[in-house]
Amino acid sequence: MKEIIKIIRNLDGKILGIGLDETLTKEIENNDKIIECNLLNSYVKGKNRFNLFNKTISIKKIRKVFKKKKINYIICNYDEISKYFNTFVKDSIYINNKKIYYFGNVDIELLKYKYNRYDTNIVIKNKNLIEIDTSKAKNNFFKDIYYRIKDFKDKLVELIGDILMN
Repeated sequence: MKEIIKIIRNLDGKILGIGLDETLTKEIENNDKIIECNLLNSYVKGKNRFNLFNKTISIKKIRKVFKKKKINYIICNYDEISKYFNTFVKDSIYINNKKIYYFGNVDIELLKYKYNRYDTNIVIKNKNLIEIDTSKAKNNFFKDIYYRIKDFKDKLVELIGDILMN
């Protein structure tokens, strides 16, 4: 948690936070270099300096709300995003232009597997904090469709294998 607070103190520009608690949102408020901050699924009470909201935006509509490469940093609680992880990876590459931070109980192998598709640099700070540099990442419509079909096929083979083993 201390490392995340140090990272938040050095951030500048526009931030998207998903699943942040009150201590992290207070650090974001105290940072004067942050221009705009949007929080999804946060535990914030009362009005704040930024556009902090508790609305639940569908992960499928996140591309419509945040335009291409307009968010500088994404700070994400892995436990909150894990059920939407398949669609969030391609959307985070689409909307982000600098770095993504994952904290919590992170599945490192799955994260590496999904983000290495898009030519990103992954730095493991510790087992609970991962930094992904997406400044050189590029996504393509056909590439996204191909990987979606590939992931579906992998899940289907795994499901059939589990059914046959039982």
